[in-house]
Amino acid sequence: MKTLFISFLLVFALTSVSASVNPIDLVLQTDPTSHTLTLRTTVAVSLDTKVQLKDRDGLVLHTTKLSPGDYLNGRFKLDALPNGNYFVEVTDAQGKTVQPFTINRTGIDADPALATRTFYPRVNLTDKLLTINYLNTTGSSTRILLADAQGQQVITDQLPESTTVQRAYSLENLPAGEYYVTVSSADVPSYTTSLRLD
Repeated sequence: MKTLFISFLLVFALTSVSASVNPIDLVLQTDPTSHTLTLRTTVAVSLDTKVQLKDRDGLVLHTTKLSPGDYLNGRFKLDALPNGNYFVEVTDAQGKTVQPFTINRTGIDADPALATRTFYPRVNLTDKLLTINYLNTTGSSTRILLADAQGQQVITDQLPESTTVQRAYSLENLPAGEYYVTVSSADVPSYTTSLRLD
């Protein structure tokens, strides 16, 4: 299978698509004259972005990285992609967009309404005040943990079901050092980031 995808006729001009970009800005279409699948974006990405083409089992068939200001413009030979279900996954520091599509004998079927967007929590530390903002699209309960470098939990907060999470924690009484914030919910099982408290 790997050999099959190495034989892709890839023409990837750098372009950008941000996970924070609306899925409607990701265009998948077939070119019947060249019998190719074209992936492109209608807006430039604003952050470093990774775009992956995956099969239905999650096997990565192609990866490209985009820089701020780039647009995605990729072309794949349909003959190299057997009929079946695929995904385009666009990831940046703000979140992830997944657009499913199907290749069949007549071309492709891709409905932007079936795309999913996952927004990652925004974690900020300013003047020993830790703030967490999170658009929880599933509305499930959210758990926030703050642990020190040794893994000792300093803050544990279990929040009820809500689509919007906005929390602030004073870290005035904590010693300087490295800390890890983990936010967990149904759509982000374990988002972890580190911060330095001086």
